[in-house]
Amino acid sequence: MAIRGHNDDLAACVEWQGRVSQAALAFEARWTEASLRRIDPALHARFRRQRELFDAALDGGSIGDITRHGAAMERGYVAVVAAMEAASVPDDAYQIGRGPKGLTVAIGPKPCCSRVQELYGADVQWFLPDEVATIIEMDARFKAIAEVKRRFPGTEIASVRDLEDRPREAAE
Repeated sequence: MAIRGHNDDLAACVEWQGRVSQAALAFEARWTEASLRRIDPALHARFRRQRELFDAALDGGSIGDITRHGAAMERGYVAVVAAMEAASVPDDAYQIGRGPKGLTVAIGPKPCCSRVQELYGADVQWFLPDEVATIIEMDARFKAIAEVKRRFPGTEIASVRDLEDRPREAAE
């Protein structure tokens, strides 16, 4: 964003960025833009164009431009959520995994966390993709699994118990 010379302009930018971010949560906690593009390419194109207009207004537009395009973005998020719900599009902004002993994990961006807990309960463990990568790097057993997956794409762990039952030195 360009440096703005007037406090009213800056205040309008901050206000509308906050309002649009709040409106975005209803969509981003459930879906990706790729799924919107699949179900309604024309709506997706209009939505992307409106975002470009809003970004341009934030970058150097008048307070009126910021207000007009910010309000349009809010309406845009309402429209895309309504379209996704009307089409009964399943959530795709996060992934759910279940371990053989009952652990449920969710992996995805932070806005999804409340949605996941609403659907799967407070016991679901939330991870960002970067956290998963960090965990894998922390343990030699996980690194070995990652190496097998790199060499043999599509390989899956049949059972975590298989790993637990093996002697530790065999897993390293």
